[in-house]
Amino acid sequence: MAGYTLLQEEAYAHIKEQILTGALQEDQIYSETRIAAMIGISRTPVKDALVRLNQERLVDILPSRGFRLHRMSEDDIWDTYQVRTAVEGFCVVHLAHRKDTPEGQTAIAELERSIARMEGLADAPLDQLWQEDLAFHSRLVAFSGNQEFSQLFESCNHRMSVIAKQSFQSPNRRQAAIGEHRAILEAIRTCTGRDDLTAYGALRTHMEASRDIVLREQISR
Repeated sequence: MAGYTLLQEEAYAHIKEQILTGALQEDQIYSETRIAAMIGISRTPVKDALVRLNQERLVDILPSRGFRLHRMSEDDIWDTYQVRTAVEGFCVVHLAHRKDTPEGQTAIAELERSIARMEGLADAPLDQLWQEDLAFHSRLVAFSGNQEFSQLFESCNHRMSVIAKQSFQSPNRRQAAIGEHRAILEAIRTCTGRDDLTAYGALRTHMEASRDIVLREQISR
């Protein structure tokens, strides 16, 4: 990425992978010096990488102490919901308008296979179901061909993961979420003319369900 040195990119990629794979734990404070030593570089590119990760709301920087994983707030939940609904709302309508093209039919077939895999993972470890959930939405966004959308979607991945994993722990949420994905796909298939609201509404219903579960948990803490 322009504007970042190779060492900054190396530090950024290393720390982000540690976050996304769960190698770093919540509520634990990590030392910039130790991270730099693990990677084999100086502290400066690590500090620069942490500023970037802080801007993405992946870490909280603690002056003179180090850093820890970012704690999701109600604002984070709302922001993530609104960004995803805006981006994926456009993408679901975009696919609905092109569902009869060869490219649209290919995308729909891939989404169908993704839902089938979700159904097979309904009782599997949570991470496996989440990865397939992510794959469904990633394919939907990718169909738009808009690289800005894809980058924005990717920047939300960690927050999406936290929200989804929390919501999946709610009773019966897994089956409900799978049903919501199928409703999105059915709305895409049956969209006629400029009837955008059905597909958009199915997508929004799915987003709101996870959002509301996690917001209730935030309030009850």
